[in-house]
Amino acid sequence: MEEKEILWGLTDADSMEEIREKAFALIGKIRFMPAATVNEGQPENRILDFNRLSDGNLYFMTSKGKPTYEQLCRRPQLVMNTLIDERYSLRLRAWVSETKDQAVWDEFFKLNPGTKEMYRKNFDMVALYKIDRGEGEIFHLYANERIRRLRFAFGGEEIRPMTYRITEECVGCGICQENCVERAVHQKEDGKYYIKEMDCDDCGICYTKCPQADTALICRLKEKRKT
Repeated sequence: MEEKEILWGLTDADSMEEIREKAFALIGKIRFMPAATVNEGQPENRILDFNRLSDGNLYFMTSKGKPTYEQLCRRPQLVMNTLIDERYSLRLRAWVSETKDQAVWDEFFKLNPGTKEMYRKNFDMVALYKIDRGEGEIFHLYANERIRRLRFAFGGEEIRPMTYRITEECVGCGICQENCVERAVHQKEDGKYYIKEMDCDDCGICYTKCPQADTALICRLKEKRKT
């Protein structure tokens, strides 16, 4: 597969805004996606219809009588994940807010006349939400054992860091590179190694093989447990 065909031609040289734009465009095209909320500490999943309106933002509607609305009132956050064309996937963790903007409602109902008809006698029973901020990832399994992933954030959120990171304590033995199935580990001019994140499957093989693990090669999950 040619480079321009991998992950729609996107690479880590592209801006975060370009990556986010691609993710939003995909969601707007797919529309119906699984979305999880939290209910008393447990995840609950359902299919929501996401509409991308002319302002470039993503919106979805729910009835105020549904558990979804109650859960969003308590914690206005969604986690979305979907498979696209077998070898692509998209993940998004986002914070949402209810909008009262009449212009947004008008555009939403213009795109969804059936929904407007359904609730025509009870508009006060529905809520329209906007995705405000979040972080996510687009992913492509473009060949056997070869992947590309790009992470992004928007609205003031931070990108979720990868789990494994090679530090300046690297002694340049090359064992991590020898064992990396994805060929995501590369050597720098000074002889030390680094992980090219967009090609990394985050599997941890490098960490388990590194003779200097926890100093030269750090596992973020273990660091997090210490704090």
